[in-house]
Amino acid sequence: MKARIAALAGGSFCLLASLLHVLIILGGPDWYRFFGAGEDMAQMAARGEAYPALITSFISFILLLWGGYGFSAARLIRPLP
Repeated sequence: MKARIAALAGGSFCLLASLLHVLIILGGPDWYRFFGAGEDMAQMAARGEAYPALITSFISFILLLWGGYGFSAARLIRPLP
């Protein structure tokens, strides 16, 4: 029972972090600065370069995947490989 709760909590936090990364992309340079991505990333985002959004999207995808595995371990969705 404790392991299931831990898996559910971990999956939920990963999904929340994934959503936050999407919001950072939408929020723009100020959001990159506030969440500690660094001035270089913020300046690239301000110039409209794709690199910050691609990196942040990749991080968001990985967190989403981890959230899925957490929910799978909590038996909320089917088992994942």
